[in-house]
Amino acid sequence: MKRTAFTLIVLAFTLALTVCQHESKPESKPESKPVGGENATPAAEDFIISGLSQIYDGRPKTVSITPKPGKSSGTITIYYKGARAAPSAVGSYAVTFDVAAATGWNAATGLDAGTLAIRQTVLPAAYPPAGSYATAQYVTLSTTTPGAVIHYTLNGDTPTASSAQYTGPITISHSSTLKAIAIKDGLNSEILTAVYNILRTYTESVQRVTFTENTATVNFDYLNGNDIYLVKVNTSDSIVSAANTGGISGSSPNLLSNIQSDELLYAPRNELPRMGHPAADEFNANPPPVTDAEPRSRSRAVFIPPVVGDTRMFWVESYYHNNKWVQKQATLRATGQYSNIWVMDENYDSGGGNKITIAQAQTLADKFDLIYPIETNLLGYEYGGGPGGDGGRDGDPKIQILIYNIVNASGVVQAAGFFWSKDFYPQILNELLGYKTNLAEIFYIDASQVNSSLDYTYSTLIHEFQHMINFNVKTVKQIKNSETWYNEMLSMMAEDIIAPLIGVDPANWYHPIKQKIPTFLNKYYAVGTTEWGTLEHESYAKGYAFGAYLLRNYGGAELLKEMLANNSTNIASITAALRTVNTNSGLSFEEALRRYGEAMIFSGTLPPDVQSFDKTVEKTIGGYTYTAEKFNIWGDFGSTTPKIFGVNEQLEMRPYSLTVHQAASGWTGQSGTKTITLQRPNNTNVEFYLMVRTAD
Repeated sequence: MKRTAFTLIVLAFTLALTVCQHESKPESKPESKPVGGENATPAAEDFIISGLSQIYDGRPKTVSITPKPGKSSGTITIYYKGARAAPSAVGSYAVTFDVAAATGWNAATGLDAGTLAIRQTVLPAAYPPAGSYATAQYVTLSTTTPGAVIHYTLNGDTPTASSAQYTGPITISHSSTLKAIAIKDGLNSEILTAVYNILRTYTESVQRVTFTENTATVNFDYLNGNDIYLVKVNTSDSIVSAANTGGISGSSPNLLSNIQSDELLYAPRNELPRMGHPAADEFNANPPPVTDAEPRSRSRAVFIPPVVGDTRMFWVESYYHNNKWVQKQATLRATGQYSNIWVMDENYDSGGGNKITIAQAQTLADKFDLIYPIETNLLGYEYGGGPGGDGGRDGDPKIQILIYNIVNASGVVQAAGFFWSKDFYPQILNELLGYKTNLAEIFYIDASQVNSSLDYTYSTLIHEFQHMINFNVKTVKQIKNSETWYNEMLSMMAEDIIAPLIGVDPANWYHPIKQKIPTFLNKYYAVGTTEWGTLEHESYAKGYAFGAYLLRNYGGAELLKEMLANNSTNIASITAALRTVNTNSGLSFEEALRRYGEAMIFSGTLPPDVQSFDKTVEKTIGGYTYTAEKFNIWGDFGSTTPKIFGVNEQLEMRPYSLTVHQAASGWTGQSGTKTITLQRPNNTNVEFYLMVRTAD
């Protein structure tokens, strides 16, 4: 009895101790139990699986499955698509396996090992890889299949054992489609296809057509899905009649499908009002002689600057371009470091429509404070401005900016603003011409544009300020006249590279890229480079485009600076600046014009040395970095692209102009070799250029 009681006490104590241990240490499940512990069930991740990718050689292919350290060591049975036999044929096989029970481990069945892929000879690899390259490439081919032989083609044909055998680097000097296979024991790999786009050289992309007889034939080789264009250039200052512009020899269909209507291509007719004034354009291009441009400090009374709230009478036309002059009162509403903002009293109110607030006037003054140093740093100063300046005609070192209604009799805005150099001349001379003067360094801004298109107003300030500077530099100092096309082009070049520095970047609707280029692309042929006619929108568009072309291909802001600074105007100024800024002393306006057609064709992927709008040029001058931003004429303007005429369509060619032509068939997406025969133009001033473009 005592022994039995003692035994019961020991058992009770042991049971209590076990309960305490369980209460103090929560139960946990190990990821895998070592041998000697509670049995665990194996999982696929407990095993090392290898050999799932193998090359066909006719022999059975097995997968290797071994337990990771400390995992089940039971016997492993492998199945290939449910069969025990290892496969030998090319194909994909689902691999599963069973694991027999082992000490500490349960048995497991149907574990997923993955897929065994028995492949053909390994696909060749090419280096450098397929892509676009500026120069010829030396391509090496390789395969990881020992003893495999590689065969290839370069014309896009499917390679076979009879194709060229690879023995060393392949020279690809023209756009080609490389196809290659690896072969071993009669078994082919999959086909490697690698497309190499090698940029055509300049001479392969642009060919001037030389006529020794009435016709000339041009051959193009190594075409690879290319488009071909004919560009005609009138290199003279005369109009060439349509019948004398030449064309393609023989019959060829016109590209009627690409001659789109103005409604489809032309920039919308809600274009912003022009910058400028017809009478001001004419006056600025042919101003009266300058007879009293010397400093006037000895004869002038002490200048007392106006203050905000002061009033002044200004002469303006009662309506835009009607030459009927009235005097109206304006009040100085804001001042800056470089300008006084005068608002016609009838335009001052709480804002909106054509009413301007003090805050708006101050915003303009502040913005002009940004413009003035950036623009004068590049172009020079207005009359009486700059270091040592005496304030010009009115003695005020600040420029006067008058805001009023620049409208016609119907109240429609006619101009965003303008500069008129009549205000440099005294009234006695203006009386002879039928004008009135405000005798000041002044330009005029439309009131409603300040409310509706403020960024456009900022561009107008840049634009008109160039005119003011140009008058001082070219007319007053050099006693030379700037023709309207040249002067307007300079103003738009200034807008192009200065507007981004004051917050009007090229993506902005009010930047000239967005405002002018769509019109230019559809109407480039309508106005000659050195013309300024009644087609106002077209004239501005072609003027900006040619200036943009010069900036992006011949020196950026440095070229513009030189055009203002040199002692010439018009064509001579462009030629002089080209030769100063560029190392090629033989450059000229005419040579730049000849290559202008390249910019009408090439954007996106550019062959070496071609001219294009699609180039960004940065120049740092006097601490400011001026940028001419690239743009793509084939992709940046929606459906608007260069207007292309049929090869047999003959158009009158304006002075220093070009036209672009293409056949309806046989000129697009061309590969291999192409032969084109052209008819000599009757007018020797018309030159032909054939250009090959890779469509992006």
